[in-house]
Amino acid sequence: MIPANAKLLICPFCKGEKPIIQLVSGNTCGATQRSDLKVDYPMLPRPSYVQRCPHCGKYYFITAVETKEASFRSGDKGELSYREAAEALQQLTSQPIDQKDEINLLLLYIQAYNTTYQLMGKDNQPMPTEEEHSLFCEQVERLLAIWEVEPLVKAEFLREIGQFDDCIKILDTQHPKDFFKYEIATRIRSAAQDKSTKVFIITQR
Repeated sequence: MIPANAKLLICPFCKGEKPIIQLVSGNTCGATQRSDLKVDYPMLPRPSYVQRCPHCGKYYFITAVETKEASFRSGDKGELSYREAAEALQQLTSQPIDQKDEINLLLLYIQAYNTTYQLMGKDNQPMPTEEEHSLFCEQVERLLAIWEVEPLVKAEFLREIGQFDDCIKILDTQHPKDFFKYEIATRIRSAAQDKSTKVFIITQR
């Protein structure tokens, strides 16, 4: 990985500048992927699709703002915590948005929730409130309503919101010949049978 000078994001609300990481080159060595589609590339870090302005606290899509080059480097990806992702969801969906942006926002929110509340192998995770859990389920259902995904992905997201029977029904229709997909389907089924909503690592290189 070779870092470059930072990219400065210009907030569309207050015009404040925020430096984020930018690379000359990178690679996918050590990549980790989760069952909720979150991917981590230690040697190819990517800025968050949604950013929070450090000056005014507003949220914006990284693809929709003016940028300029900085004269210094930054390692900041602008990743949002679960609380910030929930705030971003509330702000950015208060008005009509492009479907691509909505899909990316929903994925970001869902993955932030999973990181905080239901990540397999992570000890001492807090319990979500009823309101937080209800909001999470609503957003997963919204995502599946607007995004055409392959059956295994749909089955996984249904499992994450506790719809275990519907998850297994989808899996019963799938007979993947590819070993990688077969292994994923087997793990999703096993978790659904155990009534587990926790996300798991599916690849680690």
